[in-house]
Amino acid sequence: MDYAQLIETISLIIENEKIHKNGLTLTYELPEKEHNAINEAIFRKTNPYSTSFIPSNEYELEIGGIIIKFKKLDLV
Repeated sequence: MDYAQLIETISLIIENEKIHKNGLTLTYELPEKEHNAINEAIFRKTNPYSTSFIPSNEYELEIGGIIIKFKKLDLV
């Protein structure tokens, strides 16, 4: 998954009137490389003038009333 795919997925959910969105939370557990890439993409989109990106093992954002959580998948 990348940023464009995330936005496309969330847009489809928001536009679909048959999906009850009140209290909806999506959780993505992604492998480290994919998790860090989307973490940085989201950071850059929301902080365009900041240069100090520090990856996080878990983070969340809200788009259109939907909470999206991201967790780094532990491959132990």
